[in-house]
Amino acid sequence: MKRTNRTVGVLVGLAAVATALGGLAAPTASAAPPRVAAGCSGLSCFGLDPANTGCSADGYTVESVGSTKGTIELRYSPSCKANWARISGASAGQWFSVQDDNNWFQWWRTTGATGYGNMVDGSGRARACIDGGACTNWH
Repeated sequence: MKRTNRTVGVLVGLAAVATALGGLAAPTASAAPPRVAAGCSGLSCFGLDPANTGCSADGYTVESVGSTKGTIELRYSPSCKANWARISGASAGQWFSVQDDNNWFQWWRTTGATGYGNMVDGSGRARACIDGGACTNWH
């Protein structure tokens, strides 16, 4: 079969349309990652590990404060409504804590320069502290 310029033009045009339509149906690379289901919420998170419950997946630092004993961070998970403390730049054996506004604490001791503790209820305010050092504000 002899191809004419018109036939080639139609085939190129159809290929362009197919590519355009295929591009609309293809998933985008910037799609949001799948959400991890929270394993607890608020008070039911008390004493639980934020990584094991999936709460750390959307956790963020509310405030961090540096001192000569290290840097303490107050962390919060919106999906779990829970807070925990994370420490860095500390000496091994440094105590740190997180406290909620019901005066419930979680105390932890580092085994190295960094660490994080278990959670408290984040439905109200909370703060994180380095023992003998600095505390974040209440958030």
